Amino acid sequence: METDQMDQDDSAQDTIEQMDIRKCFICSYPAFLQCQKCEQVAFCSEEHGRLHSREGFADCFPYRVGFTEGVGRQLITTRDIRMGEVIYVEDPIVVGPSQECDAICLSCMSAIDTSYLCGGCGYPFCDEECAADPIHDGECQVLCNAPLPVIDGTQNTAYHPILPLRLLLQRSQDETKARLCEELMDHKEERKGSEYWEFSQKHIIQFLRESCKQSQWTEEEIMNAIGILEVNAYEIKSFLTSGYRGLFPLASLVSHQCVQNCRMVWNTEAPYDNKVVAAQDLKAGEEIATSYLRPSMCSLVRRKTLKEGWYFDCECSRCQDPTELGSHANTLLCPACGTGHMYPLHPLDYNSVWVCKCGHEETSQAVTGLVQGFLDEIKTVYENDRYNVSQWLDMYARAKVYFHPQHEVISEIAKWSVPILGRGPGKKLSDFPVSLIKTKVELATSYLAVLDIVERGVSKFRAKTLYELVDSQIYLASLDFRDGKCDRATIKILTKGFIRKLDEVLSIMTVLGVNSGYEE
Repeated sequence: METDQMDQDDSAQDTIEQMDIRKCFICSYPAFLQCQKCEQVAFCSEEHGRLHSREGFADCFPYRVGFTEGVGRQLITTRDIRMGEVIYVEDPIVVGPSQECDAICLSCMSAIDTSYLCGGCGYPFCDEECAADPIHDGECQVLCNAPLPVIDGTQNTAYHPILPLRLLLQRSQDETKARLCEELMDHKEERKGSEYWEFSQKHIIQFLRESCKQSQWTEEEIMNAIGILEVNAYEIKSFLTSGYRGLFPLASLVSHQCVQNCRMVWNTEAPYDNKVVAAQDLKAGEEIATSYLRPSMCSLVRRKTLKEGWYFDCECSRCQDPTELGSHANTLLCPACGTGHMYPLHPLDYNSVWVCKCGHEETSQAVTGLVQGFLDEIKTVYENDRYNVSQWLDMYARAKVYFHPQHEVISEIAKWSVPILGRGPGKKLSDFPVSLIKTKVELATSYLAVLDIVERGVSKFRAKTLYELVDSQIYLASLDFRDGKCDRATIKILTKGFIRKLDEVLSIMTVLGVNSGYEE
């Protein structure tokens, strides 16, 4: 009997030890569930299991969670993945308005006016139905203790506390979701003393603890929530004057690379899920990476922004190359010799002098001032007068004097102007000067030369720019044929090329989906 009891005890201990070994693949908590498809991955809950395999997909998602010292957790492919294939789909942990925001409905996230206000907290909503959304119940009970919010344009503080509050409430009420946040980095030490750290002390921490009378959360807990969101949240949609962002369990683990290999496709309506597809063919064992910033951003701006926002110095092959892998997104024209190009002498030095082969030099400060001046002007135009063709053309004429045709400044001008050049209500390309259509082709060609390097494969910017380019090239080819500048054989060859490019456009849009009438 004693021997039998000892055997039972040993067996029980073995079972416990086995249970201890099996951890949830995403949160490392004890896992009591196992994937029925692959029988290899364990998880602590059905919700966490849906990050590995979910309804609508025959196979498990082809990634695993890896870890690299000094970097942290990463997502690694478990098999070869074809371009356009879905890598995974995930639901958000929490969604809410962007910090600097004009009036936005806290339920459906629509841009609105302030004609309807919640009777409890005073925040604007679309209507009574949206204000009654259960998602608002908990936060309303908190916010109603504070003075009514003042919302007048984007320069208000009313929306800064909302997403941190939602995350705090979520972590208090939903243990399964809370576990997804436990290992996310908040970069507390790096953020200390920053401008937003001081802002958060007053307009979020003090607001929640004193104005809203919520002492259940310590200053450290609130600041941790703020930090997790600052470092890991993604913008889902922007209306220029308002928008909303979300915190996602897997997207938070996707590393940055200046040439990304995946595309995140945000569902801009509830449930705001994120579908991630391979932007190019991937090999088994490859790290899944996105770009935290616009891929066409020049390294002069990009590296500083990564340092300020994500607290690391990017030293990838693109950042080390003065030509940015041949994209020339950072290249200036030499004002001295008129024919040479200017690059930073030491690309990884934030204060490097810029040089041309002719010997001319420019300081980092001078180059930064030039670039930032144009980028600020571009921002002003697209926010206030984006359909003003003459402004874009004037800016392009001035920018061409200083920048390589593929520099970020020219790319940004192309991004905003190419879709509107030769376009107008009830108008055809033939209603515009041929010189304008040729300028459009010039801009689109330069922009695509950049995108084909830094945003290659599945990319909406590539697809839309390629469509505009082909549309204009077809028109110009028809004029050449009419004027006897090319024969039928040439037109036949050109047409095959146009069809091939348009097939690529359709293929990309089929993978990524359409979100506007223009894209349709």
